Amino acid sequence: MYTHRRFSKKKIIILSAIVLVIGIITSKSLLNAVDPFRHLRITIHNQSDYNLTNIQTNLAQGDSYNTNESGSTYVFKKDIPSGAKVKFAPQLKLSGEGTVSLEFTDSHGKTYNKMVCGYTEYLSGNSYVTVTNENVTVKEECM
Repeated sequence: MYTHRRFSKKKIIILSAIVLVIGIITSKSLLNAVDPFRHLRITIHNQSDYNLTNIQTNLAQGDSYNTNESGSTYVFKKDIPSGAKVKFAPQLKLSGEGTVSLEFTDSHGKTYNKMVCGYTEYLSGNSYVTVTNENVTVKEECM
């Protein structure tokens, strides 16, 4: 004789939690695998004592920067205060190969220009910029 056995609420909750955890782990793994192929993102961590202003990215194609061409310059409209960390995706248009530089001014008027993507064909990946009182370091993961 067949008896139908019902799951208790406790077992259903535990099973649901396990499925949810597995789903979260799987989705994070997929996002990390796809991350380098997403649109270029620049993260600036301002560890200096100064605010950063006039932040812009410039795209160079070929031998020189052509800031007259549409899509070759992106201006980040916000300042980055001391201690802040900001991530943004510059809206640039690339056809072929290029490089991306980041230009900004600190609150004492000193201007910096750093290459944040030394070579790209797709404007994808990540670039991490850390600004301290002594220097500006860049870790690029561009494609």
